[in-house]
Amino acid sequence: MKLVKVILRPEKTFELKDVLYGLGYHGITAKQTTGFGEQKKTIKQVYRGRVYEQRVDSVKREELEFVVPDDKIEKVIETIRNVAKTQEGGDGRVYVIPLEDSIHIHSGDKHLGNPSEKELESDEIH
Repeated sequence: MKLVKVILRPEKTFELKDVLYGLGYHGITAKQTTGFGEQKKTIKQVYRGRVYEQRVDSVKREELEFVVPDDKIEKVIETIRNVAKTQEGGDGRVYVIPLEDSIHIHSGDKHLGNPSEKELESDEIH
């Protein structure tokens, strides 16, 4: 099982969540974040009739996390890249992290990471 963490442009978040949901990945954690990468730009702002330039070195991004079974990881990465890329730098990153276990707090059931498999109930684990 792998934990997939995706950092992407906010405008791509809903499209990617829809595609992942369609593939059976429903347990997705999403949060807003700010990144400090290689992109540096200057924006012009007008305040009281004067133009000011301000350097911006942070960008708003979204972060998605979800669990994927080992045998499906390459397909999921390919899907993420196809949906999230814009042909420009700064599209984001995909992190794949080994995951030992995922256990529901309420029931104690283990999550297998595969949307098509039944989860193991806590009494089956012991």
